[in-house]
Amino acid sequence: MGTAAAMLAQARKSIGMSGRPNTITREYAGRHGDEFLRASWCDMAVTYWARHSGNAGAVLLAGDRAYTVWHAEDFQKAGRWHSGTTAEVNRAKPGDIVFFDWGTSDSLGAIDHVGVVEKALGGGRVQTIEGNTSDKCLRRVRGAGTIAGYGRPAYSDEEDDMPLSSDDLKKIRDIVWNTDTAPAPAGAAKDNPTWRHVNLMRDTYSAVREVQAAVAKLAQQSPDVDAAEVARLVLAGLTPESIAAAIPDEHAEHVATALGKRLTSGG
Repeated sequence: MGTAAAMLAQARKSIGMSGRPNTITREYAGRHGDEFLRASWCDMAVTYWARHSGNAGAVLLAGDRAYTVWHAEDFQKAGRWHSGTTAEVNRAKPGDIVFFDWGTSDSLGAIDHVGVVEKALGGGRVQTIEGNTSDKCLRRVRGAGTIAGYGRPAYSDEEDDMPLSSDDLKKIRDIVWNTDTAPAPAGAAKDNPTWRHVNLMRDTYSAVREVQAAVAKLAQQSPDVDAAEVARLVLAGLTPESIAAAIPDEHAEHVATALGKRLTSGG
């Protein structure tokens, strides 16, 4: 799979393209017939960007698309569809494929247009790159009122959404909090408080990385729960302030210096 960054880089190359036939419609027509040379090309553009950025597998779940309704249904069937509510639009990510219903019904069958999210702006708005908007490829700013929803491609760099069972949550909490069964930090000497605190902080850092890995693995399950928010809640008490407060003032400077050396050296 490719990346969201590659998808957007390819889309930006098309900005300013206008009229039809054009590079995008000619390529699509070359595979699917001359009737596409002068057809509406917004989804052909998404197809073109996906194929030219190494993202065909992530974006084109059922192959090339020129019909937006079918493309949206592909994401829905794959469990990668997000509705067009203000809250969901605020959670859109760069590279998401966003679908529009000018009639504001938010029905998949009424979808009229498609583009790719360049960034979320807040307030239920996103900045997009769209083909076939006024018969050109342009940046637009769109609001939740006309957004029927968006599909989230399985880019290789995605941080996906997921559901977590109670067992999943316990597993993540235990990684951070279960000090009773966790192995003692390497090299923790009772007569060396600096290294004892350094090891504590190093292992805390490692635990956070393990949480991130666990969340990423569990993220493959479903798109219904926000993984980043779950991780934030799990780690809510693990703030820099709380970690710093656990280290006596007389050792703080030595600990900070030694921890930096250990993290940079991998020791």
